Amino acid sequence: MSQDQILSVSYFDQVIGPNIFYSSEPMEDVVGAPDLDRILEFVEEEGPFIFAARKYQTVNHLFYIDSKFARGGKELLMISYMIKTAFFKDGITDVFKYLGSKGPILEDFAEELKELNDLTSLLHIKKSFSEGYVLNYGDEKFKNTFLELFNKYFQKLIPKYRLETPIKNKKIIKKIFIVGAPKAGKKTLLKNIEFIQFLNIKINDLSVRILEVIIENLEILNYNEEKCEFGCKGFKSFDECITHAQGIILIFKLSDKNSILDTKNMFKIIEDKYLEKKIDPIPFLIIGNKFNIDEDNKKEYIHNIFEIEKLKEKGRRIRYFPIKILEEDQRVMKSLRWMIKNIL
Repeated sequence: MSQDQILSVSYFDQVIGPNIFYSSEPMEDVVGAPDLDRILEFVEEEGPFIFAARKYQTVNHLFYIDSKFARGGKELLMISYMIKTAFFKDGITDVFKYLGSKGPILEDFAEELKELNDLTSLLHIKKSFSEGYVLNYGDEKFKNTFLELFNKYFQKLIPKYRLETPIKNKKIIKKIFIVGAPKAGKKTLLKNIEFIQFLNIKINDLSVRILEVIIENLEILNYNEEKCEFGCKGFKSFDECITHAQGIILIFKLSDKNSILDTKNMFKIIEDKYLEKKIDPIPFLIIGNKFNIDEDNKKEYIHNIFEIEKLKEKGRRIRYFPIKILEEDQRVMKSLRWMIKNIL
């Protein structure tokens, strides 16, 4: 099996902390995979949950096994199934539905693991990092039994239809672009969205769960000031970037008039391109990044500069949020809920 899909079983070792018991691929070699150690270290509630990384979407199942060797009498384990987001045509619906359908399979796998003799004792054997997976410490009978079980469930998780190599057809790629003036907080916003998503992986909120499967498609749109043109990673021209946009997040430094006006000019370039190409306009989320909680949000001024009311009257989906990105996580989530709702 290639790195396009990965199945991994990890556990919390009471001496060395989070550790891999066995994985279909060496996790240290998988670029863009989630940090399973970090997830296992901070999540304690049993059950399946979806988690997104930059290149992979995952469904995980956390569970406990009774053990006479463990402090507290229980071992903490996690099964993780990972698949590259590029396999899915629609980063919002297809991935979410697909991963959600795999939760019961992971639960069944966990129930069979609980019945394996010698599993808990193997977790407490003295280990050396040079020996690879913990499974390697088991005897041949145990290893064969485990691998037979592992491969059985891996086959159940793999899609019944044939997956192509990660999708290369650029016609179906969709992006949510982040656009704004220099030093307005674009990278900070992207990092904070990922951090909020990590902290909320166990919250059963639809917008949070959908956010988990669109993070892969968030991208900061580059701007060439000399040419007054934008560029993105997957396409050669600005026209192609705009054609494949699913939403635009505009961001500026609220205390800086030049930052506001520079972002407005970028907005106008994008707007003109939509009118020129006669594409149905996508939602625009406008964020005024406050560097002080008490800072005036300048709502009337921003609405006038971006002509928000006029655009709304024309049926455009556009909304302004003044947010201190580094601190106001709830307002960041509120603005993203608006964006998600208008994409769907």
